[in-house]
Amino acid sequence: MSPGKQHVVHIGFHASEAHTVDFDADHVTVVMSRSSAARLPAELASRFARIAVLDLPDSDDLDTYDRAADRMRELVTELAAEFGPPAAIVALYEHTTLPAARLREHFGVPGTDVRTAIRCRDKVPMKEALAGTGIRVPRFLAVGGPETGPAELAGFARRTPGRIVLKPRSQGASIGVRILDDAAALLALAEAGGIEEGHEVEEFVEGPIYHIDGVVRDSEMRWFCASRYLDTCFDFQYGNVPLAAVTPDDPGLVARMREFTGTVLRSLGLTDSTFHLELFHTPDDELVFLEIGNRFGGAGISWHQRTVYGVDLAREAVLACLGRPSELAGSTTMLDHREVGASGWLYMPAVAGPVRVVGITGLDTLPDSVVGIDTPAVGDVLDAGGDVWPTAGRFLLSGESAVSVERDMERIVNTYTLTTKAGD
Repeated sequence: MSPGKQHVVHIGFHASEAHTVDFDADHVTVVMSRSSAARLPAELASRFARIAVLDLPDSDDLDTYDRAADRMRELVTELAAEFGPPAAIVALYEHTTLPAARLREHFGVPGTDVRTAIRCRDKVPMKEALAGTGIRVPRFLAVGGPETGPAELAGFARRTPGRIVLKPRSQGASIGVRILDDAAALLALAEAGGIEEGHEVEEFVEGPIYHIDGVVRDSEMRWFCASRYLDTCFDFQYGNVPLAAVTPDDPGLVARMREFTGTVLRSLGLTDSTFHLELFHTPDDELVFLEIGNRFGGAGISWHQRTVYGVDLAREAVLACLGRPSELAGSTTMLDHREVGASGWLYMPAVAGPVRVVGITGLDTLPDSVVGIDTPAVGDVLDAGGDVWPTAGRFLLSGESAVSVERDMERIVNTYTLTTKAGD
């Protein structure tokens, strides 16, 4: 062990975040699943002082890491014996934020605590924490456990006209979400034993969904960026439609969303972190809370903000976990970047695989607003299995207005195509 170096423990790691870590300044170790460790490039893996491996199923269940909390404590104890007690425990992903908070509490490490981490993972306590704040949340009820009886479920059904959303309390990316036609469908599903433990139901809220991404340090919002989904994560996962988001250019709406976000952060006690919040904007011009995570957004969000606005959310997340100063100059929003009228990201839905790409059209007619592109090449083999955000092509756009960016996205959707053939 080198003198003067601190021991920094990462919980989980992906190669795309390698640029955020100073491997020379600290003893950097990582606790991660065996399958994830196997996917690290050899050169990157060699830079960690030690990789402690967890034997976990290779699945999209975001709770697998938290269920291994006891084993994680044992592994971190072993790492501490070699590299010293952890000075920081870093968690960058939805499935690692809560187990990292449990480890901080056990080892006496500063950072986001368990209470706040639970509020940013479990969709029931996160909504309960907003009671009395003036923030509207969808009508909701924890279901699937022994505490939810038929009478309670029937009462919720009576109070909830229209469609009802059934979702896991602690998953993400619309994994496991079901949209039921009405209360009768919910009661029939419950009677048939079709609701597992660890779920919640909530009213279906009409209106577009916005994702809010930013950085909070010492309780001050240092970066705020709002984007409107043109479709939804649910439609992308289950309807094979493109997923895209565009930043609004209405200063009044942005100011309201920023104030809304500040209230949520204070109510949940999130003071030093990146965050990804989602909300509805109803036809009645009301803002309604959907959910929040104490980590940076997935899909094209981090790439978009780094490329268009120069804000590296992953790097800011690492700095917050380390307790080191933010690299952001001040407290700003995307509207403070006057050179950008509006911007956004577009993910084209994946092709069922494995398939080989034999032709691509549309790349020679891309709009001038495209500022980033990540597409396969002819000859590449595509297989979306195991990828939370499978895509056949990713695009970043920056234009003069939200309307123009959305128009250019539609143009890409209508002209960009892959020709594939089955097999590898």
